Amino acid sequence: MHVLLDHLSAIIIGAAVILILAATQMHAQRANVEQTASYATKTKALSFGEWIEDDILSLGENFGRNRFRFEVPQTDTLGNTTQFAFYSDSINVSTGDTLRLMTRYQLEHVGDVDRGDFITPVFQLHRHTAESPVTDGSAPDPSPSDWVGDGNSLSTLSSFRISMLDRQGRVTNDVERGDYLRISFNLVPQFPVEPEYLRELYWSTTLKVRPFWEPPAST
Repeated sequence: MHVLLDHLSAIIIGAAVILILAATQMHAQRANVEQTASYATKTKALSFGEWIEDDILSLGENFGRNRFRFEVPQTDTLGNTTQFAFYSDSINVSTGDTLRLMTRYQLEHVGDVDRGDFITPVFQLHRHTAESPVTDGSAPDPSPSDWVGDGNSLSTLSSFRISMLDRQGRVTNDVERGDYLRISFNLVPQFPVEPEYLRELYWSTTLKVRPFWEPPAST
């Protein structure tokens, strides 16, 4: 009887140790998945933010003092920027010919993430480019077929906003007074894990746009 009880006690203790080790292993695996998802989201945000900044800093290049180098951002009812187009010029040094380089962002709703108590919409940003020859300072509008996707895209945005700011930092819809652009976006993890280590990542920057050498328009 004593031998049986000893074996039973050993079995119970062994089972408890196995359960503790299994729980520890599962917790460690979950933590690794959460950290991997968080790192991937941060890396994606950094890469996306860098090419957004490169676009904005080259906006209006070779435009001189022409201030109509971008269009007023179009927004939806949630305040997201659904379309934004901007321009720069490329000059052929040998011929003197000018080519207008046009870039367009378009935001598309691709799904939702169910948080239980609320729904988070998810969007994809598409980047398209087009080119037109410049004659006497103007270039013809490209046809729909001229716009080509260049592969720069992101499909895990929960928010994307571009605002024009005047020299005092006030939001404006007047492109002649838009001396700064404020860009902000939110990202959700590509593979959400519940409960999530990272639910959403926020990124924002404000950049002075060309012409850098010209004082901002007076108010």
